[in-house]
Amino acid sequence: MEFVDETFVPSEKARAVSRALVRQTMPDSRVTLQHEGDGEAAIEIPHAVVTVLTKVLSVMSEGKPFKLIPMDEELTTQQAADILSVSKSFLNEVLDSGEICNRKVGQHRLIKLIDLLEYKKQQKCRSDDALQELADEAQELNLGY
Repeated sequence: MEFVDETFVPSEKARAVSRALVRQTMPDSRVTLQHEGDGEAAIEIPHAVVTVLTKVLSVMSEGKPFKLIPMDEELTTQQAADILSVSKSFLNEVLDSGEICNRKVGQHRLIKLIDLLEYKKQQKCRSDDALQELADEAQELNLGY
């Protein structure tokens, strides 16, 4: 895996490009890239790439640190806990229950990012469903919510 250790300073240029790309992110729109003064044809950028580039530029324009991680990357339990915003001991309980696929290397556990994100997505759905049930119940009981 390639590691790029660069600091990006927030700039108005990054903000402007990010805003311009946001306007171009409609699934049916076409975004092209052409080097200034280059006589070659422009390169069409796939919609998925434009979406990622827009997010990266948005984060860069705010001066926030970020990291791009391949989906098949294996994470330590601490990295995974940080992504889920939970404690490492809570994550270990989840791993023990088998809710997230993982493998052991010696005494350490490794979790694929894709499996972790799938768990996070499922948890969000469960949370949203529970919140909707509470809202529906509040409506039925005429609690004024």
